Amino acid sequence: MNMETNPSAPSTPSTPAPTGGVRNTFLTVICILTFIGSGWDIIKSIRSYASADTVAAVAGDAMKSAETQMDQQNTPSFLKNLMSSVTEGLSADNIRESAILQLIGNLFTLFGAILMWNLRKIGFYLYILGILVLVAMPVVLGKLIGIIGGAFVGFIGIIFIVMYGVNLKHMNKQQA
Repeated sequence: MNMETNPSAPSTPSTPAPTGGVRNTFLTVICILTFIGSGWDIIKSIRSYASADTVAAVAGDAMKSAETQMDQQNTPSFLKNLMSSVTEGLSADNIRESAILQLIGNLFTLFGAILMWNLRKIGFYLYILGILVLVAMPVVLGKLIGIIGGAFVGFIGIIFIVMYGVNLKHMNKQQA
């Protein structure tokens, strides 16, 4: 049995891409993670849009109860203002608007990952656009509670942008 090794062969397994190139394992893994994350977030944004009235009613009741308790306990005014800001962000219209923008951002990241899966460099730029939409959305809507979530999405997004950026050299320049 001849157990020769080929020094020019890659040491990690790779997957043939539909475009004829070879997608490395790292790119494959981060694309799959994006498929899962973006796909799940697309489902969540559709559910959020569909249940906006119910969520707004339940959240509004809970916030009114919390504000009543805060009034009884002489809570500082800055906390009352914070609660008021959160309550404003939980209206049905704001929930729907946020869900639409989340859907758009996640579609960009999903389509970007699909293109990068096929070794298309343009997918990287679509992915970045999707992250920008997801991060900018809470700022544009002006909701404090969303800005915290946007910061988290931005942090994770930057990590993935860097990981995808490292793999740009493996993608072709073809834009279609």
